[in-house]
Amino acid sequence: MTALNTLSHRFTEDRGFPASSRFLDGHFPGNPIVPGAVILGYLAARLAESGLSILRVNRMKFLRPLLPDTPMEVLLHQRGDAMRVDFRDADGVFATARLVLGSRE
Repeated sequence: MTALNTLSHRFTEDRGFPASSRFLDGHFPGNPIVPGAVILGYLAARLAESGLSILRVNRMKFLRPLLPDTPMEVLLHQRGDAMRVDFRDADGVFATARLVLGSRE
């Protein structure tokens, strides 16, 4: 996990996920929320830019939903062999996760 030494431990999505996104179709009509798989996919894509991949999701907990068009930031903290991840919006942490990361090499 030497690539973590060069990894920025903070990612931001300034515009949020657009309300017009197809992945919001049916999730949920009249009250759209961003699916957890999309949020995790965003993090996976950002980690891939640093040569890392998510090997395992030990746990992911949603404290409240993320709404479309809501800016968010992702903060990663090393916790032993795993990474603690906090997903935040303007109101604070909306989800947490513990992930095991590995090199894409």
